[in-house]
Amino acid sequence: MRLFLCLTAGWVLAPPSHADLMTEWADAFAQSDIEFSRSTSNAPFLPLAFAGYNHYQESDVDLGDGRSLSFTQDTVTQGAILPFLMSDRDALLVGEWVSWSRMTPEADNRDTLDVMSVGIPVGWFRQRDTNWQVGGFLLPLGHKANSENSHWSWELMGGGFARYTQTDRLWWAFGLYFDVSEQSNLALPYLGASYQFNDRWTLSAIMPWPALIYSPSKDLMFRLGVSPAGNAWQLDTRGDKFNYSIDNWDLGLSVEKRLAGSVWLALEGGVGGLKGLSVDVDNGDWDEPHISLSSSPYVSLNLNFRPSL
Repeated sequence: MRLFLCLTAGWVLAPPSHADLMTEWADAFAQSDIEFSRSTSNAPFLPLAFAGYNHYQESDVDLGDGRSLSFTQDTVTQGAILPFLMSDRDALLVGEWVSWSRMTPEADNRDTLDVMSVGIPVGWFRQRDTNWQVGGFLLPLGHKANSENSHWSWELMGGGFARYTQTDRLWWAFGLYFDVSEQSNLALPYLGASYQFNDRWTLSAIMPWPALIYSPSKDLMFRLGVSPAGNAWQLDTRGDKFNYSIDNWDLGLSVEKRLAGSVWLALEGGVGGLKGLSVDVDNGDWDEPHISLSSSPYVSLNLNFRPSL
């Protein structure tokens, strides 16, 4: 895992040759018909590469038969996405994602468990016309624990989305996430709007992960909101296969500071183990949101590469 962190750090702390490459890449997108934003904002662009550490004080693994295991979790994650401009209106997204999690059970009679996860995200983005954008992605995942009877378990996440820009400051989003695994098949609606009050304040009222963003300058950003949980695990009753569950989320406050160029450092803290709205595809049941702010406090530290677009 240290190798992955070093590779990502070497990329985000880009030497001149990498910096020139990213400048050419950003210029190519700027000259295309693809519009990421029509208004001026202090908030940086989404990270295209990152490396981070998360600590969850209390987490639960769902065994699928009504039982659960409690543990603390430490996770190191690295990932990157590289967009390729295919035409003036189309972009192909290809990336990689690697995560290592150490789970320390609260029960003394259970051993510490390490889980390795790998994924290869692939996506497509199209600017249909002046106001409409559409896209989709697939993320095949594999998980493997270090226990004696553990086997690789496979999972497929994905989704399809559309964005309608109504004004320079207001846009709407529509779509659906899905998660297919050996443990469960889930679907999450993706619906809402994002409104930019001014160059400092933005409200992203998009379910299932709303957020309020405050950027007092081009070098500093605060975010209060919801994000996918990093400790939402499911384990089959034989104890040899793991998979993620996308219907859990974290509620946290983060502060992110520009270190140099496109490199940002983020510190976040909050609570996890919150349950979002989802649909069980197998039986059609709707799982309602569940909030318990007394469980799963967490802290995370991330190094992000956020290019200017």
